[in-house]
Amino acid sequence: GSTKDFAALQKYALCPDITKGKPILLLKGMRAQGRTGNNLLEFLHAIQEARDMDIQLGIMYRSWTTRLLLKMWMAIDDGHGNKAKAAWHKQFERTFCVKIFRNAKEYKKYNVIHHTTKELFHYESKLHVKEYAASQGYEIRQLFRNYNTGGKQHDINNNHAKNMCSGINALFEKGARSTAKYSVIHSRKQEKAGPRLLAHVAKTSGCDRKAALEMTPDYVKGILKPIGMMESPVVLITDGQDSQVLNRLLADEEIGPMMMIVPRKASWIGGDLTLAIMSNVFIGNPASTFSGFIAKSRLALGLGHTYLYRKKDKSTGKWKEVCKKECIFNHRIMGVMA
Repeated sequence: GSTKDFAALQKYALCPDITKGKPILLLKGMRAQGRTGNNLLEFLHAIQEARDMDIQLGIMYRSWTTRLLLKMWMAIDDGHGNKAKAAWHKQFERTFCVKIFRNAKEYKKYNVIHHTTKELFHYESKLHVKEYAASQGYEIRQLFRNYNTGGKQHDINNNHAKNMCSGINALFEKGARSTAKYSVIHSRKQEKAGPRLLAHVAKTSGCDRKAALEMTPDYVKGILKPIGMMESPVVLITDGQDSQVLNRLLADEEIGPMMMIVPRKASWIGGDLTLAIMSNVFIGNPASTFSGFIAKSRLALGLGHTYLYRKKDKSTGKWKEVCKKECIFNHRIMGVMA
């Protein structure tokens, strides 16, 4: 890895012993606020708060946290019963520097701090943007070092863990997957809140107030043409709330022929996530926490060509980027979504 990776490894990878003499923030309960993007942010914020406040982090084995994560990362190996669970237990604790509790009796003598997922979502670190990005980026890389492959693994509900690469595998032939060139567009309408949330990000970042919601052919081509990606496949991942986005792209004489749709049987949150993160170009909505997690992951993994903050230059009529790539980690720009 890079010098930056090594520095992060030294700073974040050494887990101090979990003791009863120090406060511990405990993630428990099965209910969580929002969808997948929000929940991932809540987990990452919990790690950050524990690090910022110099407290410990605990997670109940059966909780919203493990239900969320094990569907995509760090699933438990099938077979070997308690031995496999014990091995997973140690690996998970070591990976995120946390303590896993099986029941209330185990944390009875700890000085426990409880937060709702809403409180975790609204946590804002006081760290400088670059240091915050390094801290969060390290944890994101930890996730992807342990992505699920669809083998003999299961989640906390004993459901078979799906392959995070299912979307890529469905669209590209086996021998071409590692060299496939493609772009991903994330269309997220966000119910009725979409325009309001994007308008707020537009105010702080300078991006267009509607473009990332509408994903018009003009907007998409303004990104893909200058970088020579118009001759490569374009994949749309979506919440399904705005069919007009797909219809407009399919109807465009240049983009339409390049559009690819993930087969229904291969389309799920984890597969879509990996498909977008590993793309050559990602075009997302900065007001979506799902797009935000993709953008953060791409930055953490050293991948470029991520487009969230765009605005049309009135003098040239061309679209341009108006906020640096680190903006996705900037609380001044993104507020609680950073």
